Amino acid sequence: MAATDSDYKRRMSTALPPGVDIVQHINGNFGRWQLRIILLIFLCKIPTAWFMAVIIYTAPNPQRGELICRPATWNGSAPASEHGENRNTDRLFSVQVCNAYAQSLSESFVQRYGHSWNATHASLPCERVEHNSDYKSLITQFDLICSRRVLVAVTQSFHALGTLMGGLLTYQLLRHFSPRRLMLLGMLGQIFCGNLTGLVDTYQLHVYFRCLTSVCCTLMYSAGHIILMDITAGKARILVVTLSELFWSIGLVLLPAISIYFDDWSYLYVAISSSLIVLVWLHRWISDAPRWLLRHQQIEPALRLLLESATHNNRMVPLTLDVQLTIYASELNAQKRQRYCQIWDKETKRRQLVYIHVIWGCAQVLYNIILLMIRSLSESQVHVNTAALGFAEMIGVFVGLYFILYTRRYWRWAGNLMIIAGLCTYLVWLLPEPVPPVYENVLWMFFAALPKAAVSCGQALLIACMSESLPAEKRGPFAFSVITWARVWLLSASFLTVLKQINIALSLSTFYVLVILGGICTCCLRTPQGKQPEERHQQREKEADRFSTHL
Repeated sequence: MAATDSDYKRRMSTALPPGVDIVQHINGNFGRWQLRIILLIFLCKIPTAWFMAVIIYTAPNPQRGELICRPATWNGSAPASEHGENRNTDRLFSVQVCNAYAQSLSESFVQRYGHSWNATHASLPCERVEHNSDYKSLITQFDLICSRRVLVAVTQSFHALGTLMGGLLTYQLLRHFSPRRLMLLGMLGQIFCGNLTGLVDTYQLHVYFRCLTSVCCTLMYSAGHIILMDITAGKARILVVTLSELFWSIGLVLLPAISIYFDDWSYLYVAISSSLIVLVWLHRWISDAPRWLLRHQQIEPALRLLLESATHNNRMVPLTLDVQLTIYASELNAQKRQRYCQIWDKETKRRQLVYIHVIWGCAQVLYNIILLMIRSLSESQVHVNTAALGFAEMIGVFVGLYFILYTRRYWRWAGNLMIIAGLCTYLVWLLPEPVPPVYENVLWMFFAALPKAAVSCGQALLIACMSESLPAEKRGPFAFSVITWARVWLLSASFLTVLKQINIALSLSTFYVLVILGGICTCCLRTPQGKQPEERHQQREKEADRFSTHL
């Protein structure tokens, strides 16, 4: 009994140091309680990455011999079945998927029907293209070839549209629903809409439910990010926010291992969507954001949450905790929301804000374009290529974290890395024509993975440090502005992949102009001087923790 009383007295404190945030004082920067929640929220990013990159496996480019071109009926009196001549065609040959070239047809065929169509023409349009593939993909299901090829990009654009809508919806719903409830809503929505995305039998419904699934994904990981920001502080917050990007990469690495077990795109969608049932079961161990609860005058739930945190982390609790939480809740409720125009006032370095908007736009577009390019680089090595890009992202995240923790001018380091990576890609024009088959995939992957790692490095810095030069009350609106801007640009990213149909080197060179532009803007950002990186962040967070952390 004596031991229990002494332990109780040790963990209870009557005085709170002046100027200390009560929530941070009880939670601490990091502990066992935070670790459990962080790991569970990190796991939520894996299925989100699967939904984003699943187009690589649900709509792979046709391989050699998978398409059969049936020539059109240019002689109106003869049905197509009487022609008796057709050729396997795809883009790996010197013929187009959607045309039967005159020189590829037999001489007797040309002599028989040449008078009906002008034999001097280079090609004959196909009446239809038959699919001869063991894997049932979106392309074979909805005939997304020829003039309908652009519809593959449309599906990915609707995923980007769902991301944009999900961010806007999260901003509104957080006024009424706690982040924890919003996470659960997103999980359940992904299970329902994700399964329907794979089970519908029309292209229009597939695109519609893909957009809704993306909305639910955004609700889930946006709400989770808010919880992460609310329960951590100091150097631990930098580590957690930066390392959260690793789980996007882990999702990419695991996706090929999942896809090899399915020979139908519908089954792959169902498998990915059903995996979230595990996360719904684990959701019970995810706690809410304490400051959100206090801001909305839910003092009793916040009190129970903080006592649980103190128990697990072995932290001292003030005897007047309920009174202090009531006062703190009143302060949070009295704070006025910053309007969008206020982040651009004269007190803010507007040029820095413009640079960050440009960098975010470039990073988001490149992040998705490089993934979509995997579909075209080498169809036979798509599993290896996807995993390689995932590992390249991991390297970029760790490099970015190193810059943040151990360098003073980390913006300049990251910017120079992006510029060098972008310039290196122009060496692609020095490759011989044609590239030896033995080295082709390795070389193309090198020129794709190098900028991918550089972009991931820059993105890691943006997520952790982009608001450090702003006052605490402006950080939420600014983050919302930047992310929304980037998602608007993301809508058109998938359509840029059509450059691949002209030339791989041309498409890579065009995309990496954005890498160089992002690197130049990153070099223009200024780092506050005079303190070590972790000290600067701790000082800023002492101010920021006095404000609500949700968008």
